[in-house]
Amino acid sequence: MTGKLKLQDLSDFFKQHGPTCVHAPSGMLKYRFVTPSYAVKAGADDTAQVAERSTTGHYLQMYDWDACFFSQAAHQIGIEDLPLDVVANFLSLKRPDGHIPRTVSPQRVWDAGDQCKPFLTQTVLKAIGGRAQELIPKLLDDLDCYLRYFERERKSQWGLYKWRNVLESGVDDNLALIAPREAAKDEDDSIGRFPDGEILAVDLSIYLAKEFASFAQLTKRYKREDAGKYQDMADQVIAAVEEHLWCDKTGIYLNYNPVDKCLVPVKSWTSLAPVIMGLAPESRAHRVIKDYMINPDHFLAPCGIASHDLAEPLANQQRRGLYGRAIVSNWQGPVWILTNALCVRALKHYGFTKEARDVSERVCRTLLDSIANTGTLYENYDAISGKPLWAPQFMSWNILALELIETLA
Repeated sequence: MTGKLKLQDLSDFFKQHGPTCVHAPSGMLKYRFVTPSYAVKAGADDTAQVAERSTTGHYLQMYDWDACFFSQAAHQIGIEDLPLDVVANFLSLKRPDGHIPRTVSPQRVWDAGDQCKPFLTQTVLKAIGGRAQELIPKLLDDLDCYLRYFERERKSQWGLYKWRNVLESGVDDNLALIAPREAAKDEDDSIGRFPDGEILAVDLSIYLAKEFASFAQLTKRYKREDAGKYQDMADQVIAAVEEHLWCDKTGIYLNYNPVDKCLVPVKSWTSLAPVIMGLAPESRAHRVIKDYMINPDHFLAPCGIASHDLAEPLANQQRRGLYGRAIVSNWQGPVWILTNALCVRALKHYGFTKEARDVSERVCRTLLDSIANTGTLYENYDAISGKPLWAPQFMSWNILALELIETLA
């Protein structure tokens, strides 16, 4: 199914539907903005008590990392300068203390209190062309303020970082943050072992290391004096991750519980973060890749790389999350295109070219089957059967499949 014609069909699907995710400035959003769902009316549920994401699976707001990843690939479907618009929208809503909401819409801020995930600076680096040279210097002070919020509000004494809650992380039912003692199909926070804002997270720490390093590149390019400071900050976070979050016994990175001073023995795809962001030492990266990422006993499934170690007892393929909280989407085992695109980047970065092609083929086959059988793409897929699970008309970071197509070219 991954012949030239079929891959062109997939590419054409993104070119046809991707532009409908981009909306003209409206309300509090002064620049073009992005919704994860395509062919929808942005903000149509802004006055509703319950967002459509919870009922139909349509996402009508702009979400932080969804918009960042989509905008980074938008030029491949003919949409220019979108990274700058996305970042400018978020920065325009920044409070003086550096807090930026993670979910925004023309008439409303959703998920109040959650901080915008640290991908804005990495997204600015993707901007190209003359407009970038003009606008980027004007964004640097706001980006600096935004990053200092994480330093002040999310940093621990170990030099590692913690999410406000599992929803802020974007991996809505991440078992490495919830760690329930028993299964529960309905919402029941009391069974979660970890209180919000406690666990020192591999993913957030690594995302910030990458963000600090990206800001250092920008500040060096524009001859600011704080370039060296931010590169030092990035190096310090990476060192803290290697010292505190690497588990040599299991051969993978794990979250840390500062209350009982123990690593959390739960292996989500977020345990792969140092590898997928290209910041792990080569020896450890190769161990994680071989033992986990491309190991069919753990993350590698017939339809792509799973979002949770399939060998763990609570891994599942339900359309919505189980075990601790009834969340809209499920990161406890299904295949997500974001996970797979980042893993393919890592496989290529660390020299696993053949394996990168294999994963790309599995995922492209899953997406092609989805289009052939349902006429659309979904947010996630059963890792074993490829069955679509939740959120039809989902574009968002699915557009990163264009990178997988290039890998197969």
